[in-house]
Amino acid sequence: MKLKDNFYGKLTQIECNSDIDLYVEEIKNDGFAIIENVLTQEELNIYREKIDVVYKQQEIDFGLDKLNSIKEKNMCRMPLKYDDYFINIVTNKTVLDVVRKFLGDFFILNLQNAIINIPNEEHHQSSWHRDLPYQNYVISNPLSINALFCIDDFSIETGGTIVVPYTHKTEVLPSDKYIEKHAVTAVAKAGSVIVFDSMLFHKAGYNSSNNIRRAVNQQYQIPLLKQFYNFPKALNGKFSKDKFLAQLLGYTSQVPLDDIEWRNERIKRMSK
Repeated sequence: MKLKDNFYGKLTQIECNSDIDLYVEEIKNDGFAIIENVLTQEELNIYREKIDVVYKQQEIDFGLDKLNSIKEKNMCRMPLKYDDYFINIVTNKTVLDVVRKFLGDFFILNLQNAIINIPNEEHHQSSWHRDLPYQNYVISNPLSINALFCIDDFSIETGGTIVVPYTHKTEVLPSDKYIEKHAVTAVAKAGSVIVFDSMLFHKAGYNSSNNIRRAVNQQYQIPLLKQFYNFPKALNGKFSKDKFLAQLLGYTSQVPLDDIEWRNERIKRMSK
């Protein structure tokens, strides 16, 4: 017997015909969904090694003391700039299928960061925030969707991300008492991805385990919003020959200098 057979009155029920439909419904209602088994063990091993290598290079390039001074320790920013392997995680099919359900076919990558949560150290992401920060309003349909890839296990002990369900529907952060009662740790095995509405209030937990917890956070958004990083300039043309990647990385959404540049770009597009 279908559930709708137990209803009475004139009701309309959402159709759910696939796993993607269910993830979308969870994000719409709860603010987040956990998708399991997205990355293989082999891929996880590669990402762990590459995250550590890229971050160490950033420590050398920028300086650990300077990173500490701006609360950037253990934050590996824009790894795809340093290693092409990270483009694979940007274009994960399952995640993009979910993103398209919210943002349509034209969206861009706002950011890609790897978070390294060291045991018994407070991470600067351990403060309540939205990934569209400083915005105290609600919208009927998301402007931005995050995909947080769990490179290591997310648990209470490892400091997995803590979320306050439904807060993507509230204008301001709830009271401390409400948060204490309703906040939950998004428990997920390595290889899973937590997809969430960027307006959902969340924070990193405290890692009380003996193991490093790594994650890769990616944010996809409509092209009307400015990118966190200027990927086209930083990548210096890399991936621009691929039509989809050119769109995704923002090559086709750059702001023209003036009227002449805008019109010349329009001529190019219309001549194709």
